[in-house]
Amino acid sequence: MTYRIRFHPWVADDLDWIAGWISDHAGSSGAAAKLDEIEQVIGSLAVTPHKRNRRDEIAQGLRAIPAGRQGIIVFAIDDDDIRDALIYAVGYGGWIEFGRARRVVE
Repeated sequence: MTYRIRFHPWVADDLDWIAGWISDHAGSSGAAAKLDEIEQVIGSLAVTPHKRNRRDEIAQGLRAIPAGRQGIIVFAIDDDDIRDALIYAVGYGGWIEFGRARRVVE
């Protein structure tokens, strides 16, 4: 069964920041490659969202999956009637604090 991918409103800002930072340090082609990696990992959650363990010690139901060397996708799964993979944050380097904050606020 396929899961619907949904995004926290601030994920677009996360991706903009990541693209800008990588572009400044590794050029626009490096930024485009990293965003492609992130997009592929997010897309894979539609088919296999349970592939990572829950991180309940950070926030109830939270999961995190690597996206390349330093990227991380922070998400939760809603297994109700509408199956959703809820992307709370996309980080590059660190993620725990803003991942926890977004999960708790929702």
